[in-house]
Amino acid sequence: MKRINILLLWVGCAVFMLTMCLAILNMALRPLGHPIAGSFELMGFGCAVLTALGLGYSQETRSHISVDILFRHFPCRLRRLLNGAGSLASGLFFLAASWRIFKMALSYREYGELSETLRMPFYPVTMIAALGTLILSVNLLYQAFWPDADKKVPR
Repeated sequence: MKRINILLLWVGCAVFMLTMCLAILNMALRPLGHPIAGSFELMGFGCAVLTALGLGYSQETRSHISVDILFRHFPCRLRRLLNGAGSLASGLFFLAASWRIFKMALSYREYGELSETLRMPFYPVTMIAALGTLILSVNLLYQAFWPDADKKVPR
């Protein structure tokens, strides 16, 4: 799972760099009277892809915020049980969310839904969002059943 998370993170980083280059180029060309048509759409698509592809790595490394103001006063066994239950519930939730996002992408493809300015199809970006959410759910379920596998469980 670690390799998949890192691969998706690197792809997300490449998308981020391309999105930033597009934004800078658009800002430089706009005063000259040559803005890039659809740049806001492309930046929006890029940010959606970047966010989706970074979800798994963020969960694996636990680089997200975690509010444990109450949990840190609990005994270790209870904390482990609650962390496991929370990861299991979250994993199942994001698995269901991933399925619904994938179905929405199929619907976009079936009906030919296109972006407003560039007339690009929505479904590839939506499928990437479904993939990112699926990877997040797999990471959560993995942490629910094997909490000590990555040795980063709060003590």
